[in-house]
Amino acid sequence: MKKHALTAALAALSLTGFSGAAQAWTPSDTPDLELFMSGATAMDNAMTSMFNNICEDTDYYTDPNNGAGYRAFFCTLTPANVPGLSAPKKVLFIKRSAGGSAQGVNPLAEESQLDSLNIFNNNCTQDAPGGKKWTCTINNPGDLTPRHPNIGISDVDPFMFRGRNTPKGFKPMTQRSIQALEVRAVAALIFGVPVTNGLYDALQTVQIDRGELPGSCSKGEYTEECMPSLSKQQVASLITGQIKSWDEFIVTKDGVDHPLTQYPGVTPPQSDLMHYCKRVDGSGTGAQQYAKFLHHPCTRCAMEPMVSDPEISDDNPFEGPRVFENSGSGNMDRCLDDFGKGTNTSGLNSNINGQAVTAWAIGQQSLEKNANNAFAYKFIKIDGYAPTLKNAANGTYMDWVEPTFQWRKTGAGSPSGDTLAIIEKIVVDAANPTTVASVLNQTSSYTFGKSGYLAVASNGHPFSHIVDENAPVIGYSHAAGGLLDNCNVPVLLKIDSDKPL
Repeated sequence: MKKHALTAALAALSLTGFSGAAQAWTPSDTPDLELFMSGATAMDNAMTSMFNNICEDTDYYTDPNNGAGYRAFFCTLTPANVPGLSAPKKVLFIKRSAGGSAQGVNPLAEESQLDSLNIFNNNCTQDAPGGKKWTCTINNPGDLTPRHPNIGISDVDPFMFRGRNTPKGFKPMTQRSIQALEVRAVAALIFGVPVTNGLYDALQTVQIDRGELPGSCSKGEYTEECMPSLSKQQVASLITGQIKSWDEFIVTKDGVDHPLTQYPGVTPPQSDLMHYCKRVDGSGTGAQQYAKFLHHPCTRCAMEPMVSDPEISDDNPFEGPRVFENSGSGNMDRCLDDFGKGTNTSGLNSNINGQAVTAWAIGQQSLEKNANNAFAYKFIKIDGYAPTLKNAANGTYMDWVEPTFQWRKTGAGSPSGDTLAIIEKIVVDAANPTTVASVLNQTSSYTFGKSGYLAVASNGHPFSHIVDENAPVIGYSHAAGGLLDNCNVPVLLKIDSDKPL
């Protein structure tokens, strides 16, 4: 796959504001242009912020799950805001998140249509009279309309969507199929391992007693200093099904061995089985975890993660482990939240007796989720390092990847004219260090530090040994050799700069 550096002319562009009176757009209005984007859910918050910055007075449309699968933005764009736009336009941005990142890759390569939200089917209702938020049904005939994506977005580069990452109904990506796509790497995105609050507290209790965390830390404290850790090897063992029950972990205190759920000071869950909330095949969030922790599909004999599929399932409700697949990052929130609280809003928390239980679960999620602790899970350290901008930039935190935008060069859905001008604007802004901080990282300020996105030096941005959180740039890259491949071990670019140690 060819990695395209941003041209100097494009890189010089920056976000600009709107002037003039605002105008709201409803389902009774006809857009001048519709742009359909499919793919990554991990980046939904970032894309919403991007559209907020290039749009005037946006109306927001989401499915009943707050846009977990489908959403749209109806607004006005102007040439002052989008260089190259022929005239002010009423634009309907349509975003499909259902199925995850691969839906922004494989369907484009195969020129396939995908279901997209149709806000013109008398299916959208304002959440409040005169408000800007609309909720749309998606289960009635005509609520979803098939169309070819104009642009795809994925958490990892297109070649990653092979092996376990191949979405159902599509072929694995090959170097040949990628040639049909224009691919742009724009930034780095930090991911992490979220765990339910009960498991967080248990790990924290053990690691305080061992002296691995300060004795001054209080239970549940969510700071970098007090955040508990698992190793890369421990995470790999969990997500491949080597651990059935949390009580397989034995911890010694004062010469006495204790199963983890029975360790002094730990509140045990109602189920001691290991629970894994994972994403469906084709998820970029899943793909990055399997690459970083299992080296799948990067090496020939790499182990694959557990699956929960009607045909082949590793889920064992009697002896463990339990495995639960989720279509999007919003579904992941609910899966972890349910096991943390003993509720069942996701429809997944049901034991052999049909009851919802509290359980210790791990998952996979990007660091633009749950910064407000609305859901009953927290991120943990990996190998002793927290998922922060600082730790990613200095090379100590390992779970980050470089997402891409892609679109067809020719054929069904390939953008041109005003559509291409808008896409180029989005891509350029997404790569700009200042925009990364002020727009993409709006939902990534955690009590343990700032996280989320970093601009990449491989796009020509200067970097230093000290990361500027107001314009973060990472000097490491999976494309230091010239080609972006998130299977690569990221290394520092061989350029003249002050490098972190």
